[in-house]
Amino acid sequence: MDSIIGIKADKFTAAVAKVIRAYEDVSMSEIKRRIADGDYIYSGDLYRAAEIKKVLKINDELTKAGINCEMYVHDEVTNTEYLNNLLVSYKQTEEWTEYVMDMEAQAEESSE
Repeated sequence: MDSIIGIKADKFTAAVAKVIRAYEDVSMSEIKRRIADGDYIYSGDLYRAAEIKKVLKINDELTKAGINCEMYVHDEVTNTEYLNNLLVSYKQTEEWTEYVMDMEAQAEESSE
């Protein structure tokens, strides 16, 4: 999957396991392995707003628990501002698409 958003942590703690397991049914040993291997502790589809929101929430929860973590887009470090701007962009696109579809439906109704 090329369109990956993910988050990495620098160490395993019970807090990391608790947060990740709230979002994904995964064993503690799998979370430990992901951290040891430098893999994402959680990842999802960048083009799904719900996945971006999950990564932001996980980042927030881990940061509040004192865990150093970084978010990634396409294997590049990213930040909260970029991801929030992406969410706004997705919302605007959704609203525009809905508007265009409504206009097309109205045009069809009036030509009948």
